[in-house]
Amino acid sequence: MSKNNLKPTRWYYVLAILLPIFACLGTTLLVYLNVPELPGTLDALGIKNLTQVVIPGSADINFPKAGAYAVYYEYRTAFDGVNYYRDEYPPSMKCQLSSKATGEAVRLAPSNVKGNVYTYPERAGVMYKQISIDQPGVYTFSCQNRNDRAYPESVLAVGPNLVWEFFNVALKPIAAFLTGTLVFVSACGISILIIGFVAFKRHQSKNK
Repeated sequence: MSKNNLKPTRWYYVLAILLPIFACLGTTLLVYLNVPELPGTLDALGIKNLTQVVIPGSADINFPKAGAYAVYYEYRTAFDGVNYYRDEYPPSMKCQLSSKATGEAVRLAPSNVKGNVYTYPERAGVMYKQISIDQPGVYTFSCQNRNDRAYPESVLAVGPNLVWEFFNVALKPIAAFLTGTLVFVSACGISILIIGFVAFKRHQSKNK
């Protein structure tokens, strides 16, 4: 066998250089595809998807999928042409949520997230209760004043848990970046192994 057949071709060096380049391009594309489009995504976080309910009162609310939801007390809002300006602290209320299909009650957990507020043109609210929906469907939400006290009408908004929605949106590009970085580092490692192996084989072939 001739000397040229024993040593690897220099094209392996080109391959070793191209691997990290393509990995870098793939990482950039992966992150780009997972970065949310603003401001459209901010609307999709759920503020426009909240169902407003005047209390005392009730309303049927559709929960399209299982997951985390919340009840917000909107101390500054507008609903059906009426403007509501209330204290930032919700009044004492008794609220229930039950499935229209089964009648099963869903627990409304107190909010443990301090400072979880949102502001939007003509709307501002604070999280009041947290909801975990196991079965999608239509649920009846109702609230009454406690101890028959007469509070002025207020507005609650029921819908996506904005904290969870934000983390879901933020985690996608982060996960894409970490995945792409792992691929890039792996490609660099493979390139180093290829260069080392080819250099060793060429040196060995030259000695022979």
